[in-house]
Amino acid sequence: MLGQPQRWGSTLVYGFAHFGKSLLWYSSEILFAFFLTELAGLRASQMGVVLAAGFVASAFIDLAVALTLRQWLVASGTAGRLQLAGSAISSLMLGAVFAGAWLPADIRYGYALIAGVAFRVAYALYDIPQNALMSLATTDAASRRSVASTRIWFSGGATLTIAAVIGPMIASSKRSEGASLLVLLSAAFAVVAVISAFMLSRYLSAPKDTMIEERSVRRWHPTAEFWLIISMSFATTIFTPAFAKLVPYVADQARGAGLWGSLTIAMMAVGIMGGQPLWLRMHRHMSSGLVLIAASVAQIGSLIVFWSAGPTTSVLSAVAAIGFGLGNGGVGMVMWAALSDVVARSAPGSAGVAYGLFLASNKIGLALGGGVIAVALAGVSLDDFRDLTLLMLMAAIPAVGAICLIASGMLFRIVRPARS
Repeated sequence: MLGQPQRWGSTLVYGFAHFGKSLLWYSSEILFAFFLTELAGLRASQMGVVLAAGFVASAFIDLAVALTLRQWLVASGTAGRLQLAGSAISSLMLGAVFAGAWLPADIRYGYALIAGVAFRVAYALYDIPQNALMSLATTDAASRRSVASTRIWFSGGATLTIAAVIGPMIASSKRSEGASLLVLLSAAFAVVAVISAFMLSRYLSAPKDTMIEERSVRRWHPTAEFWLIISMSFATTIFTPAFAKLVPYVADQARGAGLWGSLTIAMMAVGIMGGQPLWLRMHRHMSSGLVLIAASVAQIGSLIVFWSAGPTTSVLSAVAAIGFGLGNGGVGMVMWAALSDVVARSAPGSAGVAYGLFLASNKIGLALGGGVIAVALAGVSLDDFRDLTLLMLMAAIPAVGAICLIASGMLFRIVRPARS
């Protein structure tokens, strides 16, 4: 089982598998927007439509996959095999998206829409079963906190890897070589994703009770705690990703600040990874609601400092990015630990459906967030390095999400008093 103190090797295998999955996810989260506008040549409004369409379609896809394949999502062994298949298909689709830059200009928009949705379909087969393992392959709340912290740490490692791409991507976009770089990187990420998913699949052994009666699925009714976690994640996915998504644009606007862009994402990842021991220790002595509030306050304070510093003060902006990542890591650990715990307790036979519903709400939030980014870019001059509006939005949009999380943390202490 995962998350046991005496079996950290198994938890690290899960973390490595999550690292492989996160490479594909952050490629789509952080790099897609810049790729579509600066390398594929789409307008900001078209980019917004492509991202929003992919996420909205993905919301329905997540629910469809969870319901259609629910018999595969009630045991760790079958879920492990499903995430392995999903890793291979998702890897192919990611490369197909980036290859669209080489198509004739008049068909790139339509191709981006189709390829983007295809990637989301494939990713659902990868994402849902691997996430469901947090409930299917753990035994208690403590083990689920350990798994949540481990996955956030490896997620930070994936962000750090993507950070190394931003500078070369901006530089290569000026020489029309950006698409080639991204296709090569997607191939490398595919190797890591498939190998790590294979390792996890081999480790997991299917239990004897591989099938749970269908009436168990039908009897599940989401609790107030589950809906609060959904609302927390929804707010986070709308606002928080704007920070990383706008980094390439701010770096490009600042003329030659590609290194600053890479450093910003890298330092955010350092904060995510470095803060996990702190948040895990705090969670042993404090309620989930208080930890969530502390992490959100760290986000807001860091964003204020980051806005004040900007690309011209690299050291201060790097420190602020670490602080923002620190807060992100705390929010992620609390949210995933709480989700896996409530699903394991209240929906043991409906883990796939519960995670499908959670992920579907996330995708709708990301679709709305993509629209926010498109509106922000449409009103900013990317050629005027003196225009600081984009930098302000990079800090202000995620701050709105942090404020929502503070309110959620207060409600969390009411809804989850016994286990908080």
